[in-house]
Amino acid sequence: MTGYCLEELAFWDKLSNQERDRVRAAAYEADYEPGQMIWSGERDCLGLLLIRSGVVRLFLLSEDGREATISRISGGQVCIMTAACTMSVSSFNVQVQAEGRVEAVVIPAVCLSTLVRDNLYVENFLYRGATQHFSQVLTAVEQMLFRTLEQRLAAYLLEECERLGTDTLKVTQEQMAQAIGSAREAVTRTLKKLAASGAVELFRGGVKLTDKNDLERRL
Repeated sequence: MTGYCLEELAFWDKLSNQERDRVRAAAYEADYEPGQMIWSGERDCLGLLLIRSGVVRLFLLSEDGREATISRISGGQVCIMTAACTMSVSSFNVQVQAEGRVEAVVIPAVCLSTLVRDNLYVENFLYRGATQHFSQVLTAVEQMLFRTLEQRLAAYLLEECERLGTDTLKVTQEQMAQAIGSAREAVTRTLKKLAASGAVELFRGGVKLTDKNDLERRL
């Protein structure tokens, strides 16, 4: 199973036979429990994280404890931020957390650093991925600094519905608060305001979007 995941990497066919053998020998499987912290900028370098199943959340943590979600990475995708420390770029203080149970394959930092040094295709792959994530980081910072709570919540609801392909989100108010970097009490008040306007309907453990145009006008 590990070999199958490795062979799905975009740069796999650009590796030499010796490099492939080195990666196969170094890579290992890792399982993470729901809510478990996988990596943060304060920890030692992890390496490249290949998600086999489940979803990991990337978020920023402000000095006052607020969280702002950068992106989510699901099965079949690769997390670059856990490998940013192998490149000469800033990784910010990004946190990587398992949202549910996650099964992954890790290419350790030591092995990856050698590939980055010796193989231009691997280096380009990581830098392209890092550039995309840093753009998402800047967007998250902008939202934390310049958007109101109502705007952040409306944007989150719209983006999640589009990502999941549904108008009904099974997500707690605590999870919403974490995603947009706010307190649960403040999110509860804002949701009640949106419900009163007819933009959403609230139910235990989730929310349904009933007027997306209303939410879009609030952005």
